Amino acid sequence: MKMRSIQRTLITAILLIELVSALALSTVAFLHERDTVFHSFDIMLRGRADSVLGAVQDAEDTDDNVMLDLADIHSPRFDQYRVQDASGHLLGATPLADQLYAPANVPSGTFYMTLLHHRRYRVLVLDGSRRIDAEEPGGGVVRYVRILYAAPVEHVWHHILHTVFFYACSSLLVIVLSALWLLWSLRSALQPLEGLAAGAANVTAGSWKLTVPERARETAELQPVVAAIERSLAGLESSFRKQQHFVGDAAHELKTAVAVVKSSLQLLALRPRSQPEYQSGLQNIQQDVLRLEYLVQQMLTLASAENSVNTAGDICEIDLARSAQFVLDRLAPFAELRSVHLQFAGESAFVAMDSSQAEIMLENLLNNAIQYCRPHGTVQLSVHLCDERVAVTVHDQGPGIAPQDIEHIFDRFWRGDPSRSRLTGGSGLGLAIVKAIVDQARGTITVHSILDEGTTMELSLPRLQRSSAQQISRRAQNE
Repeated sequence: MKMRSIQRTLITAILLIELVSALALSTVAFLHERDTVFHSFDIMLRGRADSVLGAVQDAEDTDDNVMLDLADIHSPRFDQYRVQDASGHLLGATPLADQLYAPANVPSGTFYMTLLHHRRYRVLVLDGSRRIDAEEPGGGVVRYVRILYAAPVEHVWHHILHTVFFYACSSLLVIVLSALWLLWSLRSALQPLEGLAAGAANVTAGSWKLTVPERARETAELQPVVAAIERSLAGLESSFRKQQHFVGDAAHELKTAVAVVKSSLQLLALRPRSQPEYQSGLQNIQQDVLRLEYLVQQMLTLASAENSVNTAGDICEIDLARSAQFVLDRLAPFAELRSVHLQFAGESAFVAMDSSQAEIMLENLLNNAIQYCRPHGTVQLSVHLCDERVAVTVHDQGPGIAPQDIEHIFDRFWRGDPSRSRLTGGSGLGLAIVKAIVDQARGTITVHSILDEGTTMELSLPRLQRSSAQQISRRAQNE
């Protein structure tokens, strides 16, 4: 995969913008300088043409003609002019002016470019007049002349190009200096990001501490990134620690269960047994295997609850009260066996959950309450609506939970009373599964307990409006 550099991209983009701006500035400077210089040049050319017009004098002949007094003309060396009267008679011209021609219909004051002996000239067409014998009656005679005055433009273009070259070189120098400044400033500005990347690279499974440079924390654009990385690392560290604890606890639990089975087999094979002894031993081993199977099943259920991703096709609306009644009916024999009375109060409440997970959640809550409820006690289950939420409450009349233990009851394999847990056959995963399912459903769970009186667990789940529930049902049926 081709790597792209943000620094290089930014510098290239800025330099391209500066280069385009420099070209635009040079073009504008060229056009402005050309118009300005040629305007000044045209004024100068008109002045020189007027001086030639001033050299047109009375010829003092009988025909009252005019003549060109060359002594009054002081034109530069390379200038060319051609003067003729109204009849086209040539009054005077420079050596190269025989190539100067202008159509008769060209108005006076017109400028045009021409080539004289491989040299570019700018030509002015100027019409003028001279009054002959103005002292005579009638005001004398007016004679009209046309002057074609041309001057070379090489020095004009040289001046224009020299000025534009100065602008271009200045712009190029600015671009080079800008490139150097951008390179330095961007490297300096990206140092906090490089420091942050170096700090993030040092994060390992053994060390989750992120070392962030102060400049990175003081940079406004990097503050959200730093906060997001720290939050992500904190979540990852917590998840990693939980996974470590889970693996360790699971290994311990499985090792213990396997050791029990192994010891039972070793004890059974230690000496010859009678058939009743073998049967009793095999029954004990079968019970141990069933407990091991139950433990593995609980671990798989927990992993499924934590890693499940709900989609619109997977979720349909369920009536949580109906699911609760179904679970109660299924656990009724177990409650009767332990001399526990079950009570249920509920109203129709729809939530967006997988029905199997909802049943597992309710079954674990009730199973936990029945196991710890005192004989002839009561376990109460209620499902009711509370604004936009569905509240599920499970209350038992058990020994209660010590305040310091409440924060741990949802931890995996945690047992407040290990000896009692072994008697009840618990795996320490039931409430962890409940917590995972509730979190997956974007709900909350709270625990209230009083020692020697009982424990109440309250679940709050998002309520699914009936219209939304019907839409989900139809979508699930169509799929």
